[in-house]
Amino acid sequence: MNFLTLRSAALSLALASSAAAALAADPNSFVLVKDGKNVGKASYSIDTAKDGYHIKSRYEYHLTVAPSATSTTSFSTINEAQFSNDYKVDLNGNYISGYTQNATNQMITSFQPNKTRDIVTVNQIQGGMSGGGKPLPLPRPDFLVAPDYDPSALQILLTTSLAHPHADSKYTFVVPGTGMGPKAANTIVYVSVQAQPDANGTLDGKPITLKHFQMNYAKGKADLFTDADGKLMQADMGTLATSYIRVKFVLAGQ
Repeated sequence: MNFLTLRSAALSLALASSAAAALAADPNSFVLVKDGKNVGKASYSIDTAKDGYHIKSRYEYHLTVAPSATSTTSFSTINEAQFSNDYKVDLNGNYISGYTQNATNQMITSFQPNKTRDIVTVNQIQGGMSGGGKPLPLPRPDFLVAPDYDPSALQILLTTSLAHPHADSKYTFVVPGTGMGPKAANTIVYVSVQAQPDANGTLDGKPITLKHFQMNYAKGKADLFTDADGKLMQADMGTLATSYIRVKFVLAGQ
């Protein structure tokens, strides 16, 4: 696996600090776009504290899934869900505690690391019934829970990695599953971030200069664009083939 180093003049503590202030002051609303069509929406708020950040996010999507080569039917299926997340991270971006709630099936999934942070217990409750705590071994103590289609985790990664970069430049995502039992398999994903040449766009019709970062992980990459203060404007998620685009933002050339 190729881990790249976060080394750029753009990656500075001053930028990260101003980003945190901006996130608390402005609404953070996004549309989810796939194949040029809006397939959902997302929003988040980030409150700062001396010991870290408190994040609340919501996202929903409505996806048409074409039959695969091994499918027993020729009909497309619909994959839709509505989620809300409430979680806390420390100043380094390390997950402290929190949960996700699937409004479609009323399932609540909580994540609680142990004291040594070598295991996170994943517990699911649906209809008042617990699926039992499932221990997920952690390869390292620093991790962030990062659900698909939730841009808040990307913002936290950028904000905290700018202010407190890891010595080995490795960052760890726990990507939660969305079902019960075997379908709820949580995966560990290693990522790194590399600064790219600046880009341009418009926000509410006004031109802005963008910072561009490439997030690399095992199965692909993502392109992340922020304003000069480090506030996420757009994320092009390669493996999901979906873009998270801030409301009223347009990337130049699109």
